[in-house]
Amino acid sequence: MKSWNLAIKDISEYPEKVVRGTLLSMGSKIIKRSPVDTGRFRGNWQFTFGAPAMGQVSSTTAPNGELMQAVKNWQSGFAFYMTNNLPYGERLEYGWSKQAPQGMVRITLVEYDMIIEQEAQKL
Repeated sequence: MKSWNLAIKDISEYPEKVVRGTLLSMGSKIIKRSPVDTGRFRGNWQFTFGAPAMGQVSSTTAPNGELMQAVKNWQSGFAFYMTNNLPYGERLEYGWSKQAPQGMVRITLVEYDMIIEQEAQKL
C-alpha cells in the first residue's frame, strides 16, 4: 500500500499529466491534419513557451519529435504556443486546401472537451 505522502503526490500530479496529454494529443492532430504539398507547411509548426514563435523554419518533415520534447519541457504556469508563421497558413485553415477543407486548428479545437476527457480517463 502506498504511503499517504506518495498518494498525495500522485494526485497532485494529475492535472499536469492531463495538460501534457492534451497538448500532445491536440498538437499531434493539428500536425496530422495539416495539408502536404511540399511538406513545408506541416514542417513549420513550432512549439514555444511564454510567447509565440516569430520566424519560420525550413523543415519539410512533420515536427512530432519537437512537439513531444516541447510538451516534456513545458512547466505548469507557462503558456504553450503552437505556431505556424507561413504566410499562407490562414488560407489553409479556412479551406484553401482540398486536403483540409475544414482547416486543422478549428476542427481540433472543437474536439477539446473530448480530448481532455480522454486524457483524464487515462489516470
